[in-house]
Amino acid sequence: MTIPPAPALAALLAGTHYLPAGAFAWQEKHPGYWEATLHQDPAKGERTLLMRMAPGVRFGLHAHEGEREQIYVLSGAFRDQNRTLRAGDYACREPGAPHSTDCDEDCLALLVYTQIIPTL
Repeated sequence: MTIPPAPALAALLAGTHYLPAGAFAWQEKHPGYWEATLHQDPAKGERTLLMRMAPGVRFGLHAHEGEREQIYVLSGAFRDQNRTLRAGDYACREPGAPHSTDCDEDCLALLVYTQIIPTL
């Protein structure tokens, strides 16, 4: 295998963003609820986050207006108004879809938010 020279390798990697494990900037947004932003592009309306919840975290019925929410549970579990989502489960909520959140055990999930612009 031939390794390209440094300038060629840099060109191949251009446009790639890496974030090493443990380098996440966790922010506590609510007692027992933390987020770490992995990617954010306000111009495109994109956000990718890690979410950590501790047992006892509860959010009443709410909705995310104007953005689709995708959730992939990495470890633990939480439940919404319909079901319990466990490690390996995925959910996708359309903009404005009402939902609640209850957490009875530690949970780690990947969240992807995409702004949806209504078409006329």
